[in-house]
Amino acid sequence: MGGHDDTIYVYAISDESEYSLHWTAAYGHSSAIVGLDWSRDSRFIRAVDQAYSKLYHDVENMMQVIDGQSVLTHPSIWQTATCRLGWDVNGVYPPGADGTDINTVDSSSSRRLVAAGDDFGSVRLFNYPVMSNDHECIRMSGHSEHVTSVRFYEPNQVETYLISAGGYDQTYIQWKQVGVAKGEEDDVSLE
Repeated sequence: MGGHDDTIYVYAISDESEYSLHWTAAYGHSSAIVGLDWSRDSRFIRAVDQAYSKLYHDVENMMQVIDGQSVLTHPSIWQTATCRLGWDVNGVYPPGADGTDINTVDSSSSRRLVAAGDDFGSVRLFNYPVMSNDHECIRMSGHSEHVTSVRFYEPNQVETYLISAGGYDQTYIQWKQVGVAKGEEDDVSLE
């Protein structure tokens, strides 16, 4: 887990579901951790902090991966994609926005879609990757103020849901992908 004390805490889980502290990564970050992704093999973590640093960590060897930006870049390495900094999500920031306008991102497990929640109560859905800020998107409204979290939920290979959490409005909204025939999931586009 990422803390507001600029530290990442990694816990081991025993067969009896007991937690024990495995490693504390208390270096490199200078601000609260706001996004954290695990690699598919659970060996690496990438983390973003409020100071806009994106660092990579080797959990197995308990050390920072200094060249992570160049050697751990392929999307297939990562089980999750919630870090709001990177080549694949650069375009979620609208023109003229500062870094605080986007609060959260998530990519679908297939890496076909990216969702972003912003300070304006919007959830925006993009085709993956989103490399420029003139990338087309679907803008969905429902929250009265800032969106604090968006996460894809894909219970099977056909249905895709997106859950968004509001800040001060204290609401969760479930969004469902519609209009896709069975067997045509790979043809989804935002055109």
